[in-house]
Amino acid sequence: MLSSKFKDFLAFLKSKKILIVTHDLVDIDSLGSCYALKFFLTQYFKNQEIIIYFSELTKSTKNFINNFKVKFPEFNFSYKKDITLSKFDVFLVVDTNNLNQIVFKDNLDISHTNIPYIFIDHHSARKYSNKSVLDLINENYSSTAEIILELCEHFNLKLTIPLKTLIVSAILTDSGFFRHGNNVTILNVSKLLSEDVNIQDILLLLQNDIDISAKIANIKGLQRVKLIRQGNYLIGITNVSSFGASVASMLIKMGFDIGIVISKEQNLNRFNTRAKKTVCIKTGLNLGKILEEISEKYKGSGGGHDGAASLTTSMEPERIALEIINRIKQFII
Repeated sequence: MLSSKFKDFLAFLKSKKILIVTHDLVDIDSLGSCYALKFFLTQYFKNQEIIIYFSELTKSTKNFINNFKVKFPEFNFSYKKDITLSKFDVFLVVDTNNLNQIVFKDNLDISHTNIPYIFIDHHSARKYSNKSVLDLINENYSSTAEIILELCEHFNLKLTIPLKTLIVSAILTDSGFFRHGNNVTILNVSKLLSEDVNIQDILLLLQNDIDISAKIANIKGLQRVKLIRQGNYLIGITNVSSFGASVASMLIKMGFDIGIVISKEQNLNRFNTRAKKTVCIKTGLNLGKILEEISEKYKGSGGGHDGAASLTTSMEPERIALEIINRIKQFII
């Protein structure tokens, strides 16, 4: 429970110009968390400047917004794509534990300013750079949106139907539709549902038509996959030029217990990993912690959940892949 920290958190934000930021390639949890947080803050603080900044959205997030606007045409998804950091008094860093995942034009960096920043996140707590007592971090939640939900509930803030829909969508997607969740995840979704917030309607909003580029990536990923057997567990490792997260999930659907996908993003190597929830529970495997530890060792950026995590690094991919596999094998021997 974070309620003991809310009073100090809000006292610190009073009368400040607030910039809400999140990681590059904004997913639906980041999206929902940022807008729900802004809604709460605008209700709690009157006439206070609160701005959201996004660098780029994922294709699935853009598709979700288009679907959402059809159902809720009045909802305002406004955000800034260019910002002057010095104009703000505090940064709220949402759904990321690494400042390197926030992308600004001209290589601006929050950590190089004298402006304080506060993390609001559900990822592994090792990577946070400032360790502020004001940080709102709960690794037991499967999404950051649940932290914002707890904040709203603590102050009895009534959420609108669009915001309830947005938060449910965030929880569903970041929990892998409950595959990476727990009882709390299900309870949080259930208390937001009603006649006006229908789960089937939300599932329709989240539907994504797979475009031909993603289909080709899936096929190429399967064509190139290397099978590694470790006891009764199967690891699949492959490489594609894009859609690495999608391909990693596809490997699990095809029968692998663990999927590792290597792709190139600009001059960096990205590793997307997935594991069956049953494997994580049975063996104690936590891909998020493994990739976070490797990222620290090689000055990269990594982390995530036990069954879904990613890593970005400039190191040669063969070396990183071997280390990931060896670390995984320690749990599934």
